[in-house]
Amino acid sequence: MLATDLDTTVLRELAHPNLEVRVHDLLTDELPDGEFDLIHLRLLLAWLGDPQSVLPRLVTALRPGGWIVAEELDFVSAVADPRMQPAARALFDRAMQEHCAVLAAKHRFDPFYGRRLTGDLAGAGLVAVGCEGRTTMWRGGEAGGRLWGLTLAQLREPMIAAGRMTAAEADGAIALCFDPRLSALGPVMMSAWGQRPIL
Repeated sequence: MLATDLDTTVLRELAHPNLEVRVHDLLTDELPDGEFDLIHLRLLLAWLGDPQSVLPRLVTALRPGGWIVAEELDFVSAVADPRMQPAARALFDRAMQEHCAVLAAKHRFDPFYGRRLTGDLAGAGLVAVGCEGRTTMWRGGEAGGRLWGLTLAQLREPMIAAGRMTAAEADGAIALCFDPRLSALGPVMMSAWGQRPIL
């Protein structure tokens, strides 16, 4: 089994006799032809700017009959529960919009890539393509709410610098993520798969 990333710090802490960890840049580094039975990509393609430029290389790296499984988010569902207090609900929904806008502008991240995943796999020549999506409710102070809070804290300065939110608005949105009053639908995790045709 091979695990790759640009930064393998966390991966190198894993100790399994059948696991090789390698630094690899999917955009520039070579891939072997016909080497893998399964390629699993998690939360990667949406950050590449042009995922369609790398998917054909990944398909070529599969053995005939091999599979790609890819998991990507779609933030279409990341909205607050309508039963929340209106001002808090509006602040959270705005923070989600601005967070997506900053990531798209600064990091080429596509916050709605999940819905494109199936079409891109089929477009790369895979067959038996399928996809399922899953989401859950995230509450303030619980795991999902804390994740939102930490994410918004990381993006606080870029959102303010871009004029997308004031410091008070950003701080209010971060605080809300740790407040039990927050209840929001999380982004959809889209899990898609496809098979390299058997020649």
